[in-house]
Amino acid sequence: MGAASRARLRLIGWRPNDRMDPDFRALTTVIRLPVPVAERIEASLDRIRARWPAHVFYPVASMHVTVLNLDPYVATGRDTGDLVEAAADALARHRRFRLTLRGLNVSPWTVFAEAHGADQQVSALRASLRRALTEQANAPRRDSPLRRALPLVLANVVRFTQPVDPRLLRALPPRRAPTFGPFEVREIEIVRTDGLLSAEHTDLLSTVSLRV
Repeated sequence: MGAASRARLRLIGWRPNDRMDPDFRALTTVIRLPVPVAERIEASLDRIRARWPAHVFYPVASMHVTVLNLDPYVATGRDTGDLVEAAADALARHRRFRLTLRGLNVSPWTVFAEAHGADQQVSALRASLRRALTEQANAPRRDSPLRRALPLVLANVVRFTQPVDPRLLRALPPRRAPTFGPFEVREIEIVRTDGLLSAEHTDLLSTVSLRV
């Protein structure tokens, strides 16, 4: 995936998206990274942060793996309490699992840490949510066809805010090998948040403990 992702970024270039808009908010489900894992990722980005500080770097406390964005299931103008409860019930049926973050890669919008060993489990979580919820015709955003087709299990760690310097891409390959850490996923949060899961703009709606 690494060479293909970098080639795609070079071909189509940086693309802005709404995640960095000040008023962006999403209802979503996330796996927060343990602090030691996130700190290792942060340390691996030190040189990149020093050379290209204009991009937005996720704080340690904000690093996460998205399970599924729930916005496609939100009816505009309707309370989301029942939706959150149904999502929590669906997630709570699943068992804990292990996930390993290893190496850095790029998309047209981000640098991300690759997740390994959990495609099957995360796909099952997403399938359970989609079965439990009803997609709304007037939802604020649609489910991603790409996310439906591929596991795409990852943790975004940098968001590009401008065209990407090719030297940044060349700086990433030596950092693709390190393992930032395996960890056990014990809970999943349902949150309403901004594009960075920032503390000041995140409302925790439910914490779902997975089965032992």
